[in-house]
Amino acid sequence: MRRFSEYFSEELIIRELCKARVKLAAKRNDALFLHRISKDKPSANTKMSGAAASFLAMFPPRPQWHRFRPRKRGHRAAATLNLEALYRAVMALRRQQPQPAWARHLDQQVQRIRDRVLSKQQFKFVAPLVHAAVKNSKKHEYRPIALFGLEDKLIDGLTARYLRELLDPALLDSCLAFRTTHDGHRPRDIHYALEKILRINRRHRRTGVYVAECDIKGFFDCVSHDVAWRALSCLIEEAKKTNPRLRVHPRALEIFEAYLDAYSFSKNVRGPATVTLRKTDPHGVFKWHEPDLQQLHKATQLPAIGVPQGGALSCLIANAVLHEADKAMRRLRSRLRKSFTYLRYCDDMIILARDHGVCAQAFGRYQDVLKDLKLPAHPPKGITSYSKDFWDGKSNSPYRWHHPAGPDDVPWIQFVGYQVRYDGTVRVRLKSLKKQFKKLTALADQLLAALNPGRERPRQITPFAKGIRKNARQILHRFRQKLISQAVGRRRRGHDLNEPLPLCWANGFRGLVGKKIVLSHLKALDRHRERQVRRVMRRLQSLPPPATQTRSEAIEVLAFYGYPFSYYGQFKQRAKRE
Repeated sequence: MRRFSEYFSEELIIRELCKARVKLAAKRNDALFLHRISKDKPSANTKMSGAAASFLAMFPPRPQWHRFRPRKRGHRAAATLNLEALYRAVMALRRQQPQPAWARHLDQQVQRIRDRVLSKQQFKFVAPLVHAAVKNSKKHEYRPIALFGLEDKLIDGLTARYLRELLDPALLDSCLAFRTTHDGHRPRDIHYALEKILRINRRHRRTGVYVAECDIKGFFDCVSHDVAWRALSCLIEEAKKTNPRLRVHPRALEIFEAYLDAYSFSKNVRGPATVTLRKTDPHGVFKWHEPDLQQLHKATQLPAIGVPQGGALSCLIANAVLHEADKAMRRLRSRLRKSFTYLRYCDDMIILARDHGVCAQAFGRYQDVLKDLKLPAHPPKGITSYSKDFWDGKSNSPYRWHHPAGPDDVPWIQFVGYQVRYDGTVRVRLKSLKKQFKKLTALADQLLAALNPGRERPRQITPFAKGIRKNARQILHRFRQKLISQAVGRRRRGHDLNEPLPLCWANGFRGLVGKKIVLSHLKALDRHRERQVRRVMRRLQSLPPPATQTRSEAIEVLAFYGYPFSYYGQFKQRAKRE
């Protein structure tokens, strides 16, 4: 196990800064997509703030580090290749004599971070900015996302990595979120949970299985700082039982304390963040379950509650706090004669048991632990008959997952991103599908807005932008490639479809590989994607020639982008047919 100071070595800090630079490059590239088509859309350099310009000044120009790219790409994503090339270039070029100006800026930044972390001065985080992410547009509800500055975000991430690698062995196998790699093996995750659920289904398909689900109301916004501190202390003590030589560096605990002190819902969200939100949405609210919290804390004046959503240490807090529930489930399982399966991904959990009484007892015990942790849960809904209303519930009392022979039998269950039918058929959760549909539509709307400046509605026809840089064929090809890359990655003809490529939508559901799946949902995504392409195509049919001569692009344009580039094609060959 590395010492705490080794997590803040020059090499690791530079690598984290390079990751941030690559992410910024990806965002700038997305912004340039429309700028390269229409002059009316500003470039990324136009929108660049002073902080972004200072950050870019710490790295060599792109032409210098581009030549450090690995020669063999394989199936690695562009972001991975860019990170490797940039890191190699920085480590090689910063030792040149005389030292480049960007290298001096980089060294100063690295030293500032090391001084903040490793000195004996009291550590403090700068209060994060709170971004309002839409949660429910119809109800004007928003989710508060905490945005830390560059230095604070890096310190947060490396401290969380130190604590996670130190304490992860104390976590139980039922915990599936934010785990670390051990001995080169992938940690258990949601795809592992899918495999386990399917094994249970195969063993008990004839008799059925009883299932219970519980969801916590606004988990990160409802975690008490005192509960988080106690949970981390208990997790450290448990880790010491398996490793008596384990010692947590005091500076890491001081940073953890500063992380909690920098944020709370009442201080950061109800104050300036709400004022800012009301400027854009007069009816907008950050939903907070204050009456439930007052009842759980037995006080009208609440203590410090809420941890930053989006911070790396918050992921550690989630596992540490709900580790108490994991232990309670393990103790109950060892005490009962009949076994059950309990799986948890962050604050989402599911219980599966052959016996209704065992499932109900485990479900009740989990709810009791949440009350002890002062976390409000959605009231469980009893299932008397299966209908569309079943999917509206957040928490469900025990019900039978089985072929619908009776009115109270439910044919489907869901856990995080997957839904599984009683016969072992798997499909993507409907909410995830709708989110992808909206994303495809939004990309088309953005392009049409660039072609039709000043329009108010997507279908309103207005004159084309005067500064169109590309001809219709080039615009359509760029748009299609962007949709394909976002969906299935940068596929090339001749490559085997062994598994979904990294960093794309299909890779997020790689658990579908080799399963009996609902192919109609994937076909619907392909149809919707082509529908967006046709929307743009119809508008481009009346596109006048570009004002300036466009350079001919050396690209391969296929007459038909079908199976290898489709959502359907990523899983059909390796899936069992329905």
